[in-house]
Amino acid sequence: MRAALVLITFVAATGIALADWKSDLKNAAKQQAGAKVEQTLGLANPAPAGAAVYFINLKTGATIASPVLIQFGLKAAGVSPAGLQSTDTGHHVVLVDDPQFDATLALPLDNPKIIHFDKGQTETALTLTPGSHTLQLLFADWKQQSFNPSVQSEKITVTVSGGAAPAKK
Repeated sequence: MRAALVLITFVAATGIALADWKSDLKNAAKQQAGAKVEQTLGLANPAPAGAAVYFINLKTGATIASPVLIQFGLKAAGVSPAGLQSTDTGHHVVLVDDPQFDATLALPLDNPKIIHFDKGQTETALTLTPGSHTLQLLFADWKQQSFNPSVQSEKITVTVSGGAAPAKK
């Protein structure tokens, strides 16, 4: 009797585990298919509710020395590396001197005025040439695309004093 009870318990537990495994596999396949459709069609992910990005330590009108430490602020979302699909997360991008790009497509990786922080960085030492520059923080999804609606900071203008090299990461 005891052996039969153990056998019934084992079979029931195995069946539940098997059903969970199949369900997990099915859900993963749906997520992967959805991600492939998003990427193929270039669909923008919806912005995390209430998400906002901002510069923590810079304000418009500031006079700075180069390189300048820039700290990125974020609320109501999480930071994750590019390429890692996770709900309500993304990575920071700094736009220098108002670069032109199509916000409905993945942000270009070869434009030196669009600086990606694909590893999930939350600050950088940015080298800028002397003079006036605009800076804007943008939050991008796992496939290098701006959210819809776009999550971006106010554009700020800073003045760089002294001599320095062109903008770079």
